[in-house]
Amino acid sequence: MKSEVKFLLYAHAVLALFLTYQLFDLITLLYDDSRQYGLLSTELNNSNYLQSQPQLIPKIIHQTYKTNSIPDIWKEGQQSCIDLNPDYQYILWTDEMARDFIAEQYPWFLKTFDDYPYPIERADVIRYFILSHYGGIYIDLDDGCARNLDPLLTVPAFVRKTMPTGISNDIMGSVPNHPFFAKAISMLQRYQRNWLIPYITIMFSTGPLYLSVVWKQYIRWGNPPSGVVRILMPEDYKLSKDAFFKISKGSSWHKDDAAFLLLMSRHIPISIVCCVLLAILIISSEYALVCVINRRYGSKISKLVKNTKCFFLKAVPSWMSFSSLSSTSGNSTSRGSTAKWQSLPTRKSRKDSNLPVALAVDMEKNVQVLDEIEES
Repeated sequence: MKSEVKFLLYAHAVLALFLTYQLFDLITLLYDDSRQYGLLSTELNNSNYLQSQPQLIPKIIHQTYKTNSIPDIWKEGQQSCIDLNPDYQYILWTDEMARDFIAEQYPWFLKTFDDYPYPIERADVIRYFILSHYGGIYIDLDDGCARNLDPLLTVPAFVRKTMPTGISNDIMGSVPNHPFFAKAISMLQRYQRNWLIPYITIMFSTGPLYLSVVWKQYIRWGNPPSGVVRILMPEDYKLSKDAFFKISKGSSWHKDDAAFLLLMSRHIPISIVCCVLLAILIISSEYALVCVINRRYGSKISKLVKNTKCFFLKAVPSWMSFSSLSSTSGNSTSRGSTAKWQSLPTRKSRKDSNLPVALAVDMEKNVQVLDEIEES
């Protein structure tokens, strides 16, 4: 029993280290430091301040949908953004336009773009590419505008804070070629993974969790003022009279797994109890499996481990000795090497040796002795 428990502890420790390494940036989101990058009320609502600041972000509004025919529930929000910002260029990116844009401007990414299993992933990534290429403000169709967007144009880039931690990708703005969105583009292929659960796969491969992880990496070592990413806080997003946006019903891409996860988030105590019971069940099953394997194959496994250990115990000293001798033979005439040779014990000649004398450790003396033998 003791060996099985020890094995499970080691196995879970290795698994914990592996998961910590793989999910390190995601774990850092537990510490939310986004407020230090927050856009201040004086920056957004002070007319004197705004008049003194240059507008950096181009006046372009980007939105995406499958076709040009968007659902009626979003038309009011779409029109509000157009009406409140009449001097802005408005672009609705359809799926066809998005693919043509990737094929023309970023052909190296086209295969990845086509290989995404969920359409929402393509809708996610296209917004990063168009902001990096053209600049402007991206707005989800379920976000309508509540005021003019000009105050948001005075910073090089902005995203909005999401709850409880991290940032979202439904409202974003940027100058062209901003390094943050360049980084977001460059990391997409690395994070193209299947996490088995569609909701988690989408969120962590292209969605808000992905962007939050990239943002954490981006701010880790600091950036120049021209590369800063400011955060639109919840009160300026939709929770105050001066908020920029109003929300319609969205999340049209959510599947049954997302509904289940959201249900869990609304019943935290029950979810915790269920997770604990599930963990106990998994660990008990693992223990039972290890016991069965140990009973059937324990002796063979022990023998294999013992043989492996013996092999390494023999191989490592031999390798170390070889390395030590190799390091000294390359410069045998040096003072340090001579000292090492002289520190070794003198080897006596064998009885059946063909040499009439014993060779000393000193190599120069050996050469002299051999010369005398040849002369005689």
